[in-house]
Amino acid sequence: MFGFSVFFVVISNVFSEPRSYLPSGLSYVTVLASAVIAVAISESVLFYRNLKPYYKYTVPGLEAEELEGDLWRKLATVRVEQQPALVEELKTIARPKLSRKSQKLIQLPQEEQNDFIIKYTDATVMHHANIVALSCLQRISSDANPPSHLVVATDNGDIYVLEPQSFGLIYQAKTCAYETVPSMMAVHGTFETDFCIVIATRYGGVYLLRKSIKEGQEIFKISHPFTGLMLLPVDQTITVCAMDCRLVCYSKKGKQLYVNKLASLPVCMIPISLPHLGLTLCCVALEGGLVQLYLQRFLVNEFHMVSTIGAMCFGHTGHEDYVLNMVSVDGEIFVKILRRTAGFDPNELMALKENLDKKIKVESILEKSKKSSIFVEQAAREKQNAKATYGAFQAELWRLRYVAARATVDAINSSESTISGDITHAPVKLSAEVCGVGPEFRLYLTIQNMSSYKMASNLTVLLHADRRHYTIAKSLAKLPSILPGVPLKIDFEVIAVLDPIDKLPPHTLTPDNSQIRVMLLKARQAKPLIAAVIAMPQSEANF
Repeated sequence: MFGFSVFFVVISNVFSEPRSYLPSGLSYVTVLASAVIAVAISESVLFYRNLKPYYKYTVPGLEAEELEGDLWRKLATVRVEQQPALVEELKTIARPKLSRKSQKLIQLPQEEQNDFIIKYTDATVMHHANIVALSCLQRISSDANPPSHLVVATDNGDIYVLEPQSFGLIYQAKTCAYETVPSMMAVHGTFETDFCIVIATRYGGVYLLRKSIKEGQEIFKISHPFTGLMLLPVDQTITVCAMDCRLVCYSKKGKQLYVNKLASLPVCMIPISLPHLGLTLCCVALEGGLVQLYLQRFLVNEFHMVSTIGAMCFGHTGHEDYVLNMVSVDGEIFVKILRRTAGFDPNELMALKENLDKKIKVESILEKSKKSSIFVEQAAREKQNAKATYGAFQAELWRLRYVAARATVDAINSSESTISGDITHAPVKLSAEVCGVGPEFRLYLTIQNMSSYKMASNLTVLLHADRRHYTIAKSLAKLPSILPGVPLKIDFEVIAVLDPIDKLPPHTLTPDNSQIRVMLLKARQAKPLIAAVIAMPQSEANF
């Protein structure tokens, strides 16, 4: 009944990850972007762009059984009468471990086997694992519709991550230390920072795989087949439903948090994210047509359909942002649009919140760590004393700014000289010359190495002026190494700011503040080697 599954995952969060039935031959389907669809067939992933074939990716091959390789070497050398006995030996090897050409050979009639052996003798004996699950992993989270990496799970427990441009393999890991068969997969996070993959296997085990660990660890195990797996992004809990008619929530450490008894067998399950309400609901389709919505352990809504729902996806459809698309096992398609004013019974939700607030003091749905409790208590204290807290924060902020400004001024004043006084470096002399009558000036700086044997390197010149009076096109210049006795001359363009109406210098410009400060800096050194002040001449009017 559950031999084939289909997954739709869209980068722009149009769909979630539903399961459904597929025609014979197809395994899994994933939408990588609005224009690229990935279809998994056996060991290959077919990419379609604009519904046209675009690219084909095949998972890395695995070494064949040693017995199979020996039999193929013998098949190429023995007589035709001895080939049937060797073909019978091939049948003793487990079929999943046979290569494609061996599987084809044992299916052929005896009279056609010799021609097949002659044709494919030189072909490599290698078998491939079948793809059993697909999902998408966002690369970054800063964009509204970020590109996604394709996550592939195979029946030998390998997990592959493909990048979306060249479809190359960029990450590989194992579900666990021993060979197991994944059946479902849930992904959360971003590839550039950190991510985690939750994998459910056909034997009831659930494994957690992180980016920094190339082998998953088992977090819990159940005794019934899975029909749904979900990783909630808010509280990082894992929700599963199985053939025992239960909806169970676990923490990432494998602790069971709560259990909901379902009315009938669950068929599929998807998350419904409602950012405008700050909620993530769990939508479960049950046998018989009942669809239920859960907020954590609480049932907040339910509705009945005419037949059992086999697949669901929730997201943007047309001009609507929140649409639930459903496909029944009879092939019917249903579309339900969420009302913009829907609150999932506000009275019930308010009663639920009051209930939760009361229960938090006695027993929490999720255990909070000590640091989280301290943070919550501190947030409550700040909320009660908001005015005093804000005043203290502003006072400390201004004190920090004052200390930083005073330290900067002290460092500059202590370096005010035309010759550096640091004995650990080569002494450097700085001289300046201003040319022009305004409003455009040319400032020439001459830097000279006064040492007789040391070379001055890793130097930078920084110019600083009041933006109300002067504009400097390039205020920073990195200097090349200066040899002893060879002066280096550089120039800067300085433009005096004039009043746009009368074309005269502003009235705030006086001889006392018509200055440009020049600082000579050394790499990996906070204090300037030289800090000099250049008095600028009065600019003429620009008529």
